[in-house]
Amino acid sequence: MENADIFLRLRDFLERMRQPSAADFVKSLKRFIVSFSNIAPDPERDSARVQEFFVNMEAAFRAHKLWVGCSEEELESAGEGIEKYVMTKLFTHVFASLPDDVKGDEQLSEKMSLIQQFIRPENLDIKPIFQNETSWLLAQKELQKINMCKAPRDKLACILNCCKVINNLLLSMASSHNPPGADDFLPVLIYVTIKANPPQLHSNLLYIQRYRGQSRLVGEASYFFTNMLSAECFISNINASSISLEETEFEKNMESARALLS
Repeated sequence: MENADIFLRLRDFLERMRQPSAADFVKSLKRFIVSFSNIAPDPERDSARVQEFFVNMEAAFRAHKLWVGCSEEELESAGEGIEKYVMTKLFTHVFASLPDDVKGDEQLSEKMSLIQQFIRPENLDIKPIFQNETSWLLAQKELQKINMCKAPRDKLACILNCCKVINNLLLSMASSHNPPGADDFLPVLIYVTIKANPPQLHSNLLYIQRYRGQSRLVGEASYFFTNMLSAECFISNINASSISLEETEFEKNMESARALLS
């Protein structure tokens, strides 16, 4: 129902932007997008420009006669509409725009491909009561959708959906006297992420950090996104001790995985 409401509000935003009195807004959006076409990507500069543009545009339409009397939900939807429109147009220019980003994607994906061949829930100290690999498949599928989206909000939604599936499963499997905490959630998220090995995860996380409106990356979204960043960091730095294996056993497993994948 929430997604249906969001869709209707976005449609209302687009209808308002088609009104003659919104012509200046439309020109500003198009002019801003075109300004990116002839300059080399610079994520730090580009992120600052985009964030500033979102803030200025949102202030402008909130004061415009087309949105007089609108509810906060409708105004919020207009802000989401601007972000989605702008970032969909700029996507190919700013996503994975640097060689270092591409390299980071390749290294992270390769590591997950190897680790997923032998890692087990107990390697991450996931309690037996919370181990349910069949149910985790749904969380993996949600995370694997991330590369199908272009808008930062839509990519973030894939992460939130994955996290909510995990959270709900943990709650359903926990006893009433021992509810799951962050120490239970993060290891499962790490395991699910390794098994899912979503494409270009590193670049997707950077993209959300850089181009999701900062005023909207708060609350539950911020909490789950921070956990996803922690999962990426953990996976990038996995070694024998971090997954409770002897060094020789870890190296043997890695060599076997490399042989299998090659």
